[in-house]
Amino acid sequence: MDRDAALADFDTARAAWEAVFDQVPDAALGYLRPGDDYAIGGLQVHINWILVHYRRVLDALIAGHFSALEPLTTAAEWKSVAQKAKLGIEPAERQPALREMAGLHASVADAVRGLAAENWGRKTPVRYTPGVEPFSTSPDDLLGWLRDHYREHVEQCPALIAEWKGAR
Repeated sequence: MDRDAALADFDTARAAWEAVFDQVPDAALGYLRPGDDYAIGGLQVHINWILVHYRRVLDALIAGHFSALEPLTTAAEWKSVAQKAKLGIEPAERQPALREMAGLHASVADAVRGLAAENWGRKTPVRYTPGVEPFSTSPDDLLGWLRDHYREHVEQCPALIAEWKGAR
């Protein structure tokens, strides 16, 4: 997908997530299905964190002139976000979390727009986890993963709302 189309689809995916998340009743934001990692409201925490994480990778690719990268996120950071996502958010935290997402989303989009055209598909070895082989990654890949990530939770959220309603 070319960069302009990918950016437009990135915006479409975010809008789809916002529309679904808007349907979550305030009382359901803390609902955690047994065995899940994220409460319904924690999905927003998780989405924001993934935007932060992949923006770090994108920034490092650009700053390092697309040289190989080592992990940029610590296990402690992942653990902290996982704990917050498991708890969900309070109703008063919904709008601030959505504003944070809007800023993070715009930041990723601006960084992608600022790339030289020849770097859009440029692959670089990125090690995401210590001790794991690097994964060949381009800005195109990162934006695709973010689009897919929004959509994964667009599909997941309505089922969680239905389960919450059934559990009441």
